[in-house]
Amino acid sequence: MGGVHDCGSWGSRAGAAPRITGVINQLRAAFAITSKDIGVWFRRPSAIVATILPALAFTIIIFISAQAVGRNPVALVVLDDGPEATRLVRTLETSDAFRVHRVTPREADRLLQGLDVAAVITIPAGFDAAYSAHRTDPVTIRINNLNLDFTNDLRRSLPAAITSFYAGQPDSPVLIRVQEFDLRSQDVSLVQFELVPNLVLLLTVAGVINCGLATAREFEELTIKELTLAPITRATLITGKLLAGWLTTLLLAALVLMSGALTGVLRSAGWYWLPALLVVALFALAAAALGAFFGALIRRFQPVIAIGINVSLYLFFLSGGISVAAFLPEWVQAVARFTPTYYGVHALQMTIFYQSTDQLGLDLAVLVGTAAVAVVAASTALLRSVSA
Repeated sequence: MGGVHDCGSWGSRAGAAPRITGVINQLRAAFAITSKDIGVWFRRPSAIVATILPALAFTIIIFISAQAVGRNPVALVVLDDGPEATRLVRTLETSDAFRVHRVTPREADRLLQGLDVAAVITIPAGFDAAYSAHRTDPVTIRINNLNLDFTNDLRRSLPAAITSFYAGQPDSPVLIRVQEFDLRSQDVSLVQFELVPNLVLLLTVAGVINCGLATAREFEELTIKELTLAPITRATLITGKLLAGWLTTLLLAALVLMSGALTGVLRSAGWYWLPALLVVALFALAAAALGAFFGALIRRFQPVIAIGINVSLYLFFLSGGISVAAFLPEWVQAVARFTPTYYGVHALQMTIFYQSTDQLGLDLAVLVGTAAVAVVAASTALLRSVSA
C-alpha cells in the first residue's frame, strides 16, 4: 500500500509540474505584453501629450481663475490718520476678502476706470471724530459692478469687515457677536479643492487613452493576429493589456500625488493615505478597462482618442470639476450620482483634505463595482473582437 501511495504522490507531483510551468509561461507572456505596451507609450510623445494635456490645461485655468475669484483687488483711500482709522485699515488689509492697495484719490480713480481694481474703499476725513462721537462713519465703496458674482462678494465683504472692526473695540456699540463652528477640520483653498477633480480627470484620460490606444493599435496595425497565433491564452492577452494601462495610469497618479505631498497641496495625514491610494488604484483600473473596451469596440486609433477625451471631460464636469457637485442644479446632481467620478472625487477630497471617512464605504463600493463591470466589459469586447 505504501508503494502504491508513493507512486501516486510521485505521479501527482509529476502532473503538477507541467501545470506550474504553464502558468509561469502565461504570466511571462502577460508581462511581456505589458512591457511592450508601456515601452510603446514611452516612445510615443503624442500619446503622453494626449494623456496629460487636458488635466494640465484645466489646472492652469484653475490657478488663473483662483486669482480672480479669491481675494478681490481693491484700492483703499485713507483720508484720516487717527488711531481708529488705522485700526480699520489694518482690519481691511488682513481680511480674507480683499487684496488692498493704499493709493491717493486720483490713483484710485485711475485704477477703477482701468479695471485694475474691483472697487475703491474710502475712509473719510474726520472718521475718528465721528467714531468718538458715536456718529455714523460714512465709509464709502465704489464698485465696478461688471458682473453680479464679484459685485455681491464686495457688497457683503465690506460690511463684514466693518462689523469685525467694531467687534474688536472694547467700547463697541455692536453687541451682537457671530460665533463660527466649522464643519471641516481645516480650510482648503479653491486651487487645492479643484486639484482633486483634475487628478481624477488625469486618471480617466490616462486609463482610457493609454489602454484604448494600445488596444486599437493592435487591430489597426494587424499585430493582433500575431498575438492570437502565439501560444498564449485569451486571458493572458487581456491581462497583459489591462495591466499595461493600469500601470501607466498609476505611474502618472504617483507623480501627481508625490508632487502634491511635497508641495503640501495634496497632503493627507496618518492612515488616510491608504483609502486615498485604494481609490486611485480602483479608479485607474476602471479607466484602463474602459479604454480597452473602447479600443476593442472601435479598433481605430483616432476615434478612440476623440471618444476617450470627450467621455473623460463629461465625467470631469459631473464630478465637480468646475464647481462643488452638491451646489449644482438638482438635475445635474441626479445625473452625477450615476457617474463613478462623482464618488471618486468625494472619497479623495474627504481623505486627503479632511481626514474623514464620510460615505467612504459607499464610495468604495461604487468604485469596486465600476471596476468589476469595466473589466468584464473589456474582457468580453476583446474576446469577441479577437475571435471575429
